[in-house]
Amino acid sequence: MTFNTMLLAAAASLALTGAAAADTPAGFYLDLGAGGNWLKGVDTEVRDLDFDTGYYAGGTAGYKLDNGLKFEFEVAYRSNDFDFVFGQTALFRGTGTVTSFSLMGNMLYDIDLGPGYSLSLGGGVGTARIGFDAAPFLDDRDWVFAFQGLAELEAMVSDDVGIFAGYNYFEANNAFDDSDGFDYKAHTALVGVRFHFIEAEAPPPPPPPPPPVAAKTFIVFFNFDKSDLTPEAQAVVAEAAAAFKSTGSVSIAVVGHTDTVGSAAYNLPLSERRAASVKAGLVANGVPGDVISTSGKGFSEPLVPTGPGVKEPQNRRATIDLTGSAM
Repeated sequence: MTFNTMLLAAAASLALTGAAAADTPAGFYLDLGAGGNWLKGVDTEVRDLDFDTGYYAGGTAGYKLDNGLKFEFEVAYRSNDFDFVFGQTALFRGTGTVTSFSLMGNMLYDIDLGPGYSLSLGGGVGTARIGFDAAPFLDDRDWVFAFQGLAELEAMVSDDVGIFAGYNYFEANNAFDDSDGFDYKAHTALVGVRFHFIEAEAPPPPPPPPPPVAAKTFIVFFNFDKSDLTPEAQAVVAEAAAAFKSTGSVSIAVVGHTDTVGSAAYNLPLSERRAASVKAGLVANGVPGDVISTSGKGFSEPLVPTGPGVKEPQNRRATIDLTGSAM
């Protein structure tokens, strides 16, 4: 397969794969590329240079910002063979090789072309080690300043892998000033694969705390000196059980009370029995017993304050407090 055929195949692949993938992500990336290299404008004392199509191999490590700017470090190698005729009378003929090993710092701007596609334009500066082998006339190596212009089209084939096709114009001038100095100018077309290291997104903030717990209270009333549930009390207990189920409450507190008739020693157990009766009624209506707490207060917390020995019906009661949900 010729290199031109490979480029056409890469272009077709770019067209077919990018549309279904995600946008080019920000963050670190690494890529590897290879392609063809064509030399232009080499000016030496060796005349009539006939350069063959050469090759390029290289890789970059870079970082893309959210605003589309990309900064990368590139390592690349280029090589071209050539035939030459040397001397004013074409006295010598031969073959040789020109190579470039470059270390470049590049800056590009990424242009979004739609889902899965991006176009990058930019340039770079650095240094290159130019090698010229045309023995016995010149066989030398020299590090010189280098610069380049870059353009590439990338298509994402998955969330973190893209393929790209690009063009570089590369120059490294004034090599071998002490001998047969020349300017190295190259056009490079390449294709490659790029691996994006997507930064993990910060976890979502925790959900807000639940709203303050609201309590709902039901009151069950008892006959004098009794702890069993009247029909009216049973209806209230059933209503409380239904509210527990419908509102998602998590606990119920039942507290029994008495009027002021009798001693504290007598009324405290009576208030506890009233609380126990209410709990039994709640359980009978489908409320789990382990979410119900009971206690008795005797006549220490009257609903209607009275003096001793008063048969106040409002004080003969048990309260049912539902807690654990917003009501």
